[in-house]
Amino acid sequence: MESTMNCSEVERIVWADGPDAAPATHLVECRSCREEARRAGDLQAALTGMRNRFALPPDDLEDMIVAAVTRTRLAWARDIVAHPKFWRGAAVGAAAAAGVAGAVFAARRRGLARAEVA
Repeated sequence: MESTMNCSEVERIVWADGPDAAPATHLVECRSCREEARRAGDLQAALTGMRNRFALPPDDLEDMIVAAVTRTRLAWARDIVAHPKFWRGAAVGAAAAAGVAGAVFAARRRGLARAEVA
């Protein structure tokens, strides 16, 4: 079966199963596939070497992230509340709410007064 394989089949084997799984007779005959197997082997070796090279996160990393996010949100909230436009908007909103409440109260009193007269 090895002798009837074409280059695309050999390349699929090289990248799917690893360079060692490639048919040796084809690699001896085909320079292109031999280079592809070498590249796959180089990549496999590099990835294997990287497996042992990683930094362990500090034990308190999660606590540090939560603290940073909390500080950021707290600072954001302080900035909003400290801004003069916030208080102007709050005053306008409170005045509008008081006006609506007064209008509703006056309308209800007028409605009750008409009901008593009738």
